[in-house]
Amino acid sequence: MTAEIAQRDRSDGYPPAVNDQLGARLAAALLALGTTLAAGGVRAGDPAPEPAAAQPAQLDQLLKLPQSGSYGVDRRGGLSRGEWRARFVELHTSLDNERRALAASQAKLDTVAGTTSNWQMAPLPGMQQNTQDAPLDYPLRVEIRRHKSEIERLEKKLRELEIEANLAGVPEEWRS
Repeated sequence: MTAEIAQRDRSDGYPPAVNDQLGARLAAALLALGTTLAAGGVRAGDPAPEPAAAQPAQLDQLLKLPQSGSYGVDRRGGLSRGEWRARFVELHTSLDNERRALAASQAKLDTVAGTTSNWQMAPLPGMQQNTQDAPLDYPLRVEIRRHKSEIERLEKKLRELEIEANLAGVPEEWRS
């Protein structure tokens, strides 16, 4: 019976000398651990005990994340911190760009308005168009109107995003 157990123990694929060496190390480690626990802990001058021989890891265990760890991303309203921040930054950037473009268009209008007569009119329908007599500020006024409407649209979108973030419980630091 003991020969069968000895033969079964030796059938792990390691040579008997390696098994004997691992067994001796394991016994020494357990003995050191037992004496340390009996003495009430590890003292500063004591050498560290050798680690016990561990079972070789299986490949399928190495490729899986442990079940005990939590690797989730903090999400609010279905979006992560970076996604909320990207949405706010995109809207703020677009709004700033439109405001700068509006200021530039208004500055152009101010310079054009100072150089032309207030009494210039566009030609009547059916008359031959003379581009020299057409008002120069008309395209600028259209551009200014477009910038203002775009600013209103972006501000409305920003308000809606703020409301959505408030309902989702998004912290203020995620909104910049």
